[in-house]
Amino acid sequence: MKVQYKNWEPGKKYEEVQARIYTKVSGIPVNPEQIGPRNDGRGVDATRYAFTEDGEPLAYITSDVVDENQGRVLVGYPWSLPGCPVEVKDKLLNDMIEHLKTKETTRTIITSVVLQSKTSDDQIAYFKERGFVEDENGFTYNKDFDVELKSKEKFDGPAGALKAKIATDNDLDVLIALTKEDPRMSTAFPNDDAYESYFKERVLKDGHAVILFDGEIAVAASAPLLFKPDGRILQGDEDRIIMRFTSIELGYGYAWKRLLVEIAKSAKDAGWNKTPIRVGFGFSSQDPLAVNISSAIPEIVRYSTNFVYRGDNKKE
Repeated sequence: MKVQYKNWEPGKKYEEVQARIYTKVSGIPVNPEQIGPRNDGRGVDATRYAFTEDGEPLAYITSDVVDENQGRVLVGYPWSLPGCPVEVKDKLLNDMIEHLKTKETTRTIITSVVLQSKTSDDQIAYFKERGFVEDENGFTYNKDFDVELKSKEKFDGPAGALKAKIATDNDLDVLIALTKEDPRMSTAFPNDDAYESYFKERVLKDGHAVILFDGEIAVAASAPLLFKPDGRILQGDEDRIIMRFTSIELGYGYAWKRLLVEIAKSAKDAGWNKTPIRVGFGFSSQDPLAVNISSAIPEIVRYSTNFVYRGDNKKE
């Protein structure tokens, strides 16, 4: 079989190919409209596709920088349609690993298997056979808040003194600057154009974003988003409101509780008062007991099994 290999390229509708393959094989639905901007942010050489000679899709693989400071990069599973030769999958994986190795900042190559995927066992076996060793488990802690109740909360002290406003197009630069100053968000996008596109074409276009000010200084911002279960960000079968981004100025961690209340108000104004707000965070653990303990706590979900690439040193 003659195979064509191509990198991500905007405007080629490769995001539709990617969504079709992933949804069909994993059983977890994804939206091509979300994939395109994400691929743009990662760079054209971070996602690669395999097609037949006639242009029919076979497989794809993607990669991402997990922690730029620590040099941790993630290589994804080579997702493929039935009938794709294993040699094609292996070439996608091996070529991507070699590409990541050429980057001066790369120290550790990892991968992660989402356990909700219907092919998770196959993925785990595939990676173990190709030089990856299990490193840790990933978990999420989730908490739901009632919009009506949360929107009525009042604050005293520093949090109560903050002023809230609904963001408009005039606040674009404010949102970008605040987000770039937040260490958690400073590497969320590769360049200024990507930041601007995200806030202008998505956040502000959809509306409902909230900014908190301490005097004239913007100190926190977020936006509610009515979100349908996708098996990754949101499991289950019920819609939730999520905080689509959260940016907080250093020293203003206390503003988060106030921000949640203002998000509830914004969601209520949008007519979403019947849908709970879902907040949460992820964490990982190498402790085997974490798996057993998490199974007894409904708010904690074991989300993934994570692996480190050892190459030929599989027994390390």
